[in-house]
Amino acid sequence: MSDLGWALLPSALGVLLLTPLVIWLARRLEWVAYPREDRWHGRPTALMGGIAIYGAATLGLFVALPPGDVWAVWSGATLMFAVGAVDDLARIQPAAKLAAQVVATGLLLYAGYAFGAHWPLWLSLPITLLWVLGITNAVNLLDNMDGLAAGVAGIAAVVMAVFAGLTGSTTAVALGGAVGGAALGFLAFNYEPARIFMGDCGSLFLGFTIAALALVVQQQAAGVGQLAVGLVPLAVLAVPILDTTLVTCMRKLAGRPVSQGGRDHTSHRLVFLGLSEQHAVLTLYGLSLCSGGLALVVLFVDVTLFYALSTFLGIGLGVFGIHVARASVQRAGDARGDGRSATSLDPRRVLHDLFGHRWKAAGGILVDALLVGAAFVVAHYLRYEGGLTALRETRMLEALPLVVGAKTLIFYAMGLYRGIWRHAGTPELVRTGMATIVAGGAAFGIYIALHGLGAVSVSVLVIDWMTVTLAVVGVRFGFRGLRQYFAATRSGGRRVLLYGAGDAGMLTLRELRRNDALDRQPVGFIDDDPLKQDRTIQGLKVRGTGDELVQVCRDHDVDEVIVTTTTMPTDRQRAVSRRCGDANIPCTAFNVTVEPLQADREASTDEAEIAVQ
Repeated sequence: MSDLGWALLPSALGVLLLTPLVIWLARRLEWVAYPREDRWHGRPTALMGGIAIYGAATLGLFVALPPGDVWAVWSGATLMFAVGAVDDLARIQPAAKLAAQVVATGLLLYAGYAFGAHWPLWLSLPITLLWVLGITNAVNLLDNMDGLAAGVAGIAAVVMAVFAGLTGSTTAVALGGAVGGAALGFLAFNYEPARIFMGDCGSLFLGFTIAALALVVQQQAAGVGQLAVGLVPLAVLAVPILDTTLVTCMRKLAGRPVSQGGRDHTSHRLVFLGLSEQHAVLTLYGLSLCSGGLALVVLFVDVTLFYALSTFLGIGLGVFGIHVARASVQRAGDARGDGRSATSLDPRRVLHDLFGHRWKAAGGILVDALLVGAAFVVAHYLRYEGGLTALRETRMLEALPLVVGAKTLIFYAMGLYRGIWRHAGTPELVRTGMATIVAGGAAFGIYIALHGLGAVSVSVLVIDWMTVTLAVVGVRFGFRGLRQYFAATRSGGRRVLLYGAGDAGMLTLRELRRNDALDRQPVGFIDDDPLKQDRTIQGLKVRGTGDELVQVCRDHDVDEVIVTTTTMPTDRQRAVSRRCGDANIPCTAFNVTVEPLQADREASTDEAEIAVQ
């Protein structure tokens, strides 16, 4: 692993020295990105940071490795850097950039680097082309918020370099270290608030080198299953793949060209959901680290277990992606949107139009089938920590399809696919728990029928039941959990203090967080119950009693007090109103009432008027 340090340190130091020079040069030559309606940044920022990244990565690589060892990779990367630089300064057609990417991929194929090098040529060649072009452009699309592309690319490069070091590939270690050092070092100038952008010359260069790095790792990895090695780069680069898929699908649904810029990337959607820019970028860093960590797991566990864990990660990212896709980034009149209607972009309605009202049930069955299969495998490996014997693995694989089929059928019969997941509550939790218990009994019966009572491991079946329950409940409540988490982090609007931390207070809090039109940000509770003092409810603290109302309002810059309880005595209401008046803070009440429909009230009024006449 010393090769990693020899490549990473020179490239990191090189980018720290080169970037200030590029910033100075960019400002002298007017290489500056000015704010535009379809871009996220709000102030003029220097461009062409890719010059520093390319120069530093080249330095780090050739310090650690003879140039001839990676001539194809670096020739293609240099071509991408040059094409990106021309595009930054003069703009070239997307078709020309695509043609250059095909040429660069051809260099990799000529040198023997291919995705699935042991697969038939008719399969390997188009997948290699799709992989390199896809990842190159994915990283390019990911360069949409300060520090995002550089950080994710740096994490991916370092993780693949570590993977290569553990599998004995010195070439990939040096390549990953050089690219990772340059990308991570660039964050000193590119992290929010950015002083310089990398531009296409940086993002295309990083995207191509990381895609090529994955091919080098695949070619030189030893002792790992070929299919598993093929999944490793998918795991490492899960974030750019997720972002590109999301952007492509949503822009197609909106009738927009994929190449057209916009504020509809994963990072932008996270901000619209309530995160700060830094929090959004750090969230995607965290996802990159988690998926990268999974890629390293394949070196320490059986391949079958790696497939099961990959299934869990893939479904988790899917839940995250679906929730993020529903963010209303296209709201008309929003300064950060593009003025398009949000309702026309709802992917759920598109799926409903294509597949009818049963599309959710079909999707739920597919997800649960994958979860059940993965949980069954994980349960065996958790029970037998030293690894499965050939006999146990054979029995597990024989029972697996029957267990998956039986459990999903039971889930369907017990109504697990009739609910709306983002509104899941206690009834859904109870129903899911009962369904997994019945399904666990079915798995027990299947094992007995196939292998006899003596072959049944009760520990495996108990662990399987626990894992399935956690997974199925996690997916269903994941949508609700994400919705509540993002609502709790949303900032902006009038700062309000909620008087009353009971059930009515919870109802008020949920409505304020759910309904953007109310434009209010809860900052805490006031409650007269001494047992609730200093407690935290839904992320908000009970900050005092009614006697401390004025001081709490001053300490937390409260703009409004909302009384949530409907049982407050009249004299207490007067006291609260008087205290708010003394602090010059509006005092309002939140109330839920059931009233006749407006049309009914109008009809009653008309009848009364007729009767009077």
